Amino acid sequence: ESIRSALTPIREHPAWIGAALALTFAALFAGVVRWHVLLRAMDLPTPFARTFRGFFIGQFFNAFLFGACGGDLARAVFAAHDHSEKRAEAVTSVFLDRAIGLVVTLLFGCALIRSRLRFFASHAEARPALVLMGIFLLATMAFLVLFFGRHLVDRLPWLERLQSRGRSGPLLRRAYDALFLFRQNARHLLGPALLSLANLLLLAAATAALARALDIPLAFADLLAVFPVITVLAAIPLTPGSLGVRETLYVQLLHPFGVLPGPALMLSLLGFLAATIWSLFGGLLFLRTPRPPPGK
Repeated sequence: ESIRSALTPIREHPAWIGAALALTFAALFAGVVRWHVLLRAMDLPTPFARTFRGFFIGQFFNAFLFGACGGDLARAVFAAHDHSEKRAEAVTSVFLDRAIGLVVTLLFGCALIRSRLRFFASHAEARPALVLMGIFLLATMAFLVLFFGRHLVDRLPWLERLQSRGRSGPLLRRAYDALFLFRQNARHLLGPALLSLANLLLLAAATAALARALDIPLAFADLLAVFPVITVLAAIPLTPGSLGVRETLYVQLLHPFGVLPGPALMLSLLGFLAATIWSLFGGLLFLRTPRPPPGK
């Protein structure tokens, strides 16, 4: 009954639904540009239309594979097919693209949480998410210290041994060399980082529009304080499309702001639906992608 009641206001606010769909597309488009910038920086020239197609095909698989990053596997296959002579670098571009987005979201979210740490800590339902964010922050900082410090192989000798084994060793080395480019020229990360922030803010704005459509009295600043937390934790590959994980986080993290479980649940599902609509667009692009000849 509470879920049915939560959906009632939508009929009176079609404009907010349309705004949410438009903002979601704008956020995804920022993701397309981010990946395209990385491909160019890694000397993997790709027509923008091709990058657009590959990104939205990945978005289609995101809706059905585990976690919010499952479609990255599809993107990796797509990129490797386009750059058969640099497959390791092409695959690396996909996971670097995702890593930049998650790191920016994590750091931005932790910065916002810090200003409201006591408020969230006073609510038991929010504490597990805070602990996980703290663990991820420590792991991320450790990785960044290794990445921007001296040569990673010197710090981790087992990597050097791994590079000399079988067919995967040379591929691992090429992937590391591709990442090493950004370690030497950190300025190449600035543009993708800013685009990641734009992606995050646009998705938060789309969620705020859906909150208005549901008549949820939630200030944008309050939503922005929890949205990065939800985004980071929903990336953990536990369920297809992160269904259930994301909804639990919405219910728990919006409760301190007085949002009831029914409206919080519907806000999460409507956000997933908005993303899924554009995912289906990616599915159409996938169906229209020419198949390679047999044997290739």
